Amino acid sequence: MNTRSAEASLLESEEQVLETAQAALHNKTLGSCAAPFTELTRQYARLLRHIRHLIRVSDRMQEELNRLNEQLRQSEDKYRSLFENAIEGIFIAQLHGGLLCINPAMAHILGYTTPEKFLQAHQGGEQWPFVDHQDKERLFNILEEYGRVKYLQARMLCQDGQILWVEINAQAHPPDARYANAWVEGTLSDITERKKMLEELRHLAITDSLTSLYNRRHFLELCKQELRRASRYRLATGLLVLDADRFKTINDTHGHALGDEVLRIIGRLCRAQLREVDVIGRIGGEEFAILLPQTGFPATCKIAERLRSAIEQTALPLANGGTLRFTVSVGGCVLANGRLDIRELFKVADQALYVAKNKGRNRVEVYPADPASGDDATQPQ
Repeated sequence: MNTRSAEASLLESEEQVLETAQAALHNKTLGSCAAPFTELTRQYARLLRHIRHLIRVSDRMQEELNRLNEQLRQSEDKYRSLFENAIEGIFIAQLHGGLLCINPAMAHILGYTTPEKFLQAHQGGEQWPFVDHQDKERLFNILEEYGRVKYLQARMLCQDGQILWVEINAQAHPPDARYANAWVEGTLSDITERKKMLEELRHLAITDSLTSLYNRRHFLELCKQELRRASRYRLATGLLVLDADRFKTINDTHGHALGDEVLRIIGRLCRAQLREVDVIGRIGGEEFAILLPQTGFPATCKIAERLRSAIEQTALPLANGGTLRFTVSVGGCVLANGRLDIRELFKVADQALYVAKNKGRNRVEVYPADPASGDDATQPQ
């Protein structure tokens, strides 16, 4: 017999008792006991009404509780389904950083077949596979201070040793670190391809597609930054402008494909002859520019001559078995105190290049960019 049947039987029995008592009062068989028995019957009837009311209330409460339990079950099933089937990684952790669980997607992102295998692999040591441990500290410090973190990017190590870029969004519950049982729920996305694409776009935006040197716009931006530094610390700076001699004749005689190869060779020779700190760019058709930080007048002249000579000595094999030799003219200037802007430097270097061309090409001309240029300028060590 279930609980509901037992309650019904009890009420039915009690109502029969009440009916018997009311019948006795109606038949007037109680004599002098009628008055107290009447009061007792009245109170008993009221008690039964209260019991019936409480049972109805209890029934409604039970129905509501059943409905809420069903909603909770459906919500848990929905959350579990989202947790298990989401394509984004999901994790739950303690606010101090201890990892409680992850979903299959996060395990797969990090190279594991199941969440259990990931947790087993990391239970003996560091649970979070950050490449830089400071990224973990940054993540949980932000969560502890602000209760949430958005778009935090970091590098993580996969099971196979591959390094991935990931983006983390997380929320603390409750969003107050004072609670001892605070926990964290967050998502983790693999953004490696996005980072590669952005890096490729950045590379395309700043480089010349033919020579892979900096393009004119980015070269000028870097020059402005370097000249600001030179001005602050009073450092000497050299600027060289190289122009391929008789380049139109090369194109007309041998074709544009070979002319492009000449430009690529000039770019490679420049990179090979210069320091990492030197800034090289292709600023026009057959024109190149080089900024030489912390380089005084004698060193600038020496570098320009070394470049000219290296290019002059280079021979490009031709399809007919012959070779093509080509040269450059170099114009340069040296700024001793860093007080001119890049446009003024180019104006002086262009004047020097014009003189080099007029004196027969394949030569170097370097001028001081200001009257203070000389040996007192700061030289590189």
